[in-house]
Amino acid sequence: MIITHKTECFPNLKQVKSLEINFGIRRFFFNKTIMTLKHKYNDLKENRSLIKKKEIMEMRRSVFRDNYTHFTSLAPSHILDTTMEDVMFALNSLWKKGTDITLRKKKISNTCRYGNSSPRGSFRYENGSKYISLPKLPNLKLAESLRWDNAKIKLVTVKKEAERYFISITCEIPDRPKNINHNRHLGIDWGISTYLTCYDGKNIYKADFDEKILKNLDRKIATNQKSLNRKKMFSNNWLKAKTKLQQTYLNFNNYRLDEIKKWVLKFDHEFDSVTLENLGMKFVTSNRRLAHKAKQKPFYLFKGTLINKFLQTGKSVYLVPKNYPSTQTCNFCGYIKTGEEKMKLGEKTYTCPSCKKICDRDENAAKNLWAYRNLELATI
Repeated sequence: MIITHKTECFPNLKQVKSLEINFGIRRFFFNKTIMTLKHKYNDLKENRSLIKKKEIMEMRRSVFRDNYTHFTSLAPSHILDTTMEDVMFALNSLWKKGTDITLRKKKISNTCRYGNSSPRGSFRYENGSKYISLPKLPNLKLAESLRWDNAKIKLVTVKKEAERYFISITCEIPDRPKNINHNRHLGIDWGISTYLTCYDGKNIYKADFDEKILKNLDRKIATNQKSLNRKKMFSNNWLKAKTKLQQTYLNFNNYRLDEIKKWVLKFDHEFDSVTLENLGMKFVTSNRRLAHKAKQKPFYLFKGTLINKFLQTGKSVYLVPKNYPSTQTCNFCGYIKTGEEKMKLGEKTYTCPSCKKICDRDENAAKNLWAYRNLELATI
């Protein structure tokens, strides 16, 4: 099983300088490779058949090693290897999904990756230690030790965010045994007023973020943004205000992710399978009254975290088709509201015209999702 441990790291001044050099070299060679390919082939999407991976790897050896020796000597070869992998990933995204390739910028892209390409291993780490040694970066201090003993490290990514450094250590560990919970199944409905409404065949469970914490963090973001706008751009006070704003955004994202991981861990311990809506969120984000709250309570973050966790432990996540009317269907008699009867986003109660049953909108949808049987198995 491949699994990742992310934590904060604390580089000293010498290590900070080395990391900044690695960030810059990664950005430079990625942009240089893309610009070279565009100059040679003009349209990268139309000339897909002419671009070969072998050519890109030869470009790394012949062009960069010969013409930019003063750059390449400052960084380990891992940086160039993983940069070429990033180029291939960007090209594949362009060819398969139509995603445009954007050049890396300093204010956004402060990341470097170290791949374990050496047969003997390029990383040194002892079980229970809070230090890891990377190529040309010895004894990097970690906030916490790895969660697994004798794990084989495959990839290390270091990222700078809000003037802090974070490290993601991708490891290979033995497969975990599947927890058997007597085939318990859970249907989960996502909403804006109540984040998660769940039904397991007997009981209703609800989970939501703390509104006070969200409001406080939202208020801090607005305050720090106003403070940044009043400063002269690129002055020392402007840089301090920018870092403070970035830190507030980081705290906001970390709070949501922490709560979501707690809920996902609980579901993983108690249930064998889960049914989710396969939602398209454009109709929510295009509504200016709902867009802000929808971004505060992200569905795709929960969906991706849940799918990754369940597939790691050998369990199943099922996705209901987008056109399935879980909200418009009565969970008691099966009546489906259509036309003018359809429920609007502001309605909180479902009233069935056929059987006259009245129930909560989200609870009704959760029960329909639990009972749905034509399921599509989710994959990473």
